[in-house]
Amino acid sequence: MSEVIDIDGNALLEKYGTGQQTRKQRLRKNVQLLFLGLSAEETAPLITLLRTSRISPRGKQVNTEQEFLDALGERSWDLILCTIDRGDFTSKLAISHLKRLDKDIPVIQIIPSSDSQLLLQGLKSHIQAVVPLDEKELVLINVRRELDQLDYRRRLRKAEAALAEAEKRSQQLMDSSRNPIVCCDHQKIIYCNDSFLEQFGLDSKKKAIYKPLVDFFAFDDRPEFTEQLNSLEEGNSGNLILQLSAQRSDHSEFTANMELSRSDYNGSIVTRVLFHVEENSHHNLLSEDLDFVSGLFNKDYLHKQLEQVTQKALRGGNDRCLMYIELDQLDQIKSKFSHEGSDQLIRDISALLAKTVNKAHLLTHPAENAFAIVFNDPNIKTAESFAEKLCKKIAHVHSSIAGVDVQSTCSIGLVAITDSTPPPIELLNRAKAAICTLREENPQGNGVSIYIPEAALSEQEEDEFDQLRKAVDNNQFKLLFQPIVNLTADDQTHHHYEALLRLVNDEEVELSPNDFMSAISDAETAVKVDRWVIENCLKQLKKTLNQEHKNVIFINISAHALGDQHLLTWLSGVLRKNNIPAERLVFQISESDISIAPKQAQGFVEKLTRIHSRVCIKHFGSVPNSQNVLSTVHSDFIKLDGAFIPELGSDPEQDEEFFSMVQQLSSLDKISIAPLVENTKTMANLWKAGIDYVQGYYLQPPREKMDYDFFAE
Repeated sequence: MSEVIDIDGNALLEKYGTGQQTRKQRLRKNVQLLFLGLSAEETAPLITLLRTSRISPRGKQVNTEQEFLDALGERSWDLILCTIDRGDFTSKLAISHLKRLDKDIPVIQIIPSSDSQLLLQGLKSHIQAVVPLDEKELVLINVRRELDQLDYRRRLRKAEAALAEAEKRSQQLMDSSRNPIVCCDHQKIIYCNDSFLEQFGLDSKKKAIYKPLVDFFAFDDRPEFTEQLNSLEEGNSGNLILQLSAQRSDHSEFTANMELSRSDYNGSIVTRVLFHVEENSHHNLLSEDLDFVSGLFNKDYLHKQLEQVTQKALRGGNDRCLMYIELDQLDQIKSKFSHEGSDQLIRDISALLAKTVNKAHLLTHPAENAFAIVFNDPNIKTAESFAEKLCKKIAHVHSSIAGVDVQSTCSIGLVAITDSTPPPIELLNRAKAAICTLREENPQGNGVSIYIPEAALSEQEEDEFDQLRKAVDNNQFKLLFQPIVNLTADDQTHHHYEALLRLVNDEEVELSPNDFMSAISDAETAVKVDRWVIENCLKQLKKTLNQEHKNVIFINISAHALGDQHLLTWLSGVLRKNNIPAERLVFQISESDISIAPKQAQGFVEKLTRIHSRVCIKHFGSVPNSQNVLSTVHSDFIKLDGAFIPELGSDPEQDEEFFSMVQQLSSLDKISIAPLVENTKTMANLWKAGIDYVQGYYLQPPREKMDYDFFAE
């Protein structure tokens, strides 16, 4: 009878976690693609092109009508890439199915070369774009455009649904309000709530609906009310606050304090009149607009105020700035000291902000780890200067929890509110995007970042392109090393690391290959970079040859290196000269690069095998023909595509597919590696799936030295 062994999952996680602050690694946007009629040789360069544009493609290849219909039922797809019709199932028929099923999926047709007839035929078939395969930049522009427009349509549908829900909620609030409310169209009442009937002594709505609202005021005040109402309806004034004498049905009068505003009601713009009625009961100590912990205005209040601010800004001459402040270490403080610790820090920072932020600006606490300020100054630089001072002050706030001092830095995103400003939700998203940009450059945060629109970013990228080429030519590189840790066994002899290349620009900012490799347009320069990486990895290896443990370095190889006839000859000579065992090197080749040039990749790998170096296929699972890639080249390691990892645990069906893929790799004697591991939950899911090795910031961020403690107890 086999023995059942209990494994302590927590102990396993503690063993491999460094205990350092978890820092987010940059993930590109996942895009679900359907390839219709395209061969593997045609899809691979498209996937590579998208990957270099910070898009993480997840594709599926379909060739028949039934495969297409089955795929539509599987999930929501973002884009369909098809080619010229080669069989019975045409792109026109595919579009017909999309219309029948009411599927909003843009279609781009990739044609072999520029042809006006094919362009005309495709557009007549209602294909969104027809692009030649050799026009890579044009392909990328059209893909981005269709994805952006799809995202806009999806957000619009969500906004429409949210608007309908908001209108429903607004109606419910008006119906249940203790304050009398009426809506008027051309001075006649078209809606009133029960509080209005009660306040004016009416027993049914029939006595109010379609009656002139002016009739409910004292005779002497009617001319003023009519004048103000006409002015508001004609757009000559904004919201009005009036105090007039109102008259009940029994002709008794009372002083009515009113707010008049233009509002949407059942699809029409009407005048809404809100009567403020003095109440004898005391208000609760905590207003519904206040956050319980901080005592500041809450998320709902911020959204209401942003609605008014953006509407005013759209009319021009009312520019402002939105300042969004996220605490960088609050999650770590909460995990260690629970809510008691995080709440105390929030209260202390709230007190600081209340003292520092002038009452002219709106200060709110919309989320547990965030504050937001509507800064009533049109100059973004003034806001930036104030935010920088605020950032330093928050970093110096100390809270005492159980006799221990805790503090947190903050990251601040700024976005301008102008006459072209988007809705409040998008404004907040832009401010958060600015924070993400800040943390990409410095994962610890603690700074200020201004949101820059895409159009301005494109111009900046063109200027930076030439600077990057110059830096590459000058070999302004450095290497970082990140550990790759065995989950399934204690290997005390081999320590695995991935060598990560960084380009240091003139501003001393470190750039990853995703940010600068697109600036390398020729094969000669690309191979030059590959040689620099290999040479410096060998220097690091040589320093550790006499150590008890054996360092193994994973080296990334560009697509251009696969076709270089002299690279491996040079490598074998350097290995012999320095007495470095070739098995200490593992060369990582992208799955899409193998798909594009299978013969070159096969020849390159065969030569590597002859000198006893090993191979790892990275980004596995990102192309539709992953199984063909496995059979094309021999590989010792398989590094899964990073897009799989964040999704683990969120969808049982996708988890099952992931587990099945890992088991299949194991049955083929492939050593599996999972990258981008950032938290305990992901580690637990990967261990459950049977992954052999893990890599990511949860274990250790990339460092200049290979110094990870693989066997810390």
